[in-house]
Amino acid sequence: MKRFPAEEDREFEIAGEVFKWVYPYWEDIADVFDRDTVADETQTNGDVSITVRSTIADFIERIELFIDPDFNDGQTRWKALTKRKKNPIPHSQYASLYQWLLEVTSGAYPTEPSLPSGDGQAVTAATSTEKSS
Repeated sequence: MKRFPAEEDREFEIAGEVFKWVYPYWEDIADVFDRDTVADETQTNGDVSITVRSTIADFIERIELFIDPDFNDGQTRWKALTKRKKNPIPHSQYASLYQWLLEVTSGAYPTEPSLPSGDGQAVTAATSTEKSS
């Protein structure tokens, strides 16, 4: 029998605050993805204006779907944290957190930082064991 166990670690920390994440209700997350599809279609027609403000606000709204409201008043604390001017969440962390939440709730392994790369030139070694004459 296939079992789908619940994750044991459902906490994350951002800007000094600890939250628990939950799986969003399927209709709520479907509404977000459906809205993306409509926006993509509208954008190709040139009718959508995407701003930094609207992008970050969208991440804040989407992340809230994953915040456990029953853990230490999570959603209220999330809203307050996003409005905090002293020691705010860096704007790049909204995108990173949202991506991580999508990955962990979809069953995909969360992305890990890439290993440092060199100049792209791989060191090659001779593959032949024959003696040359």
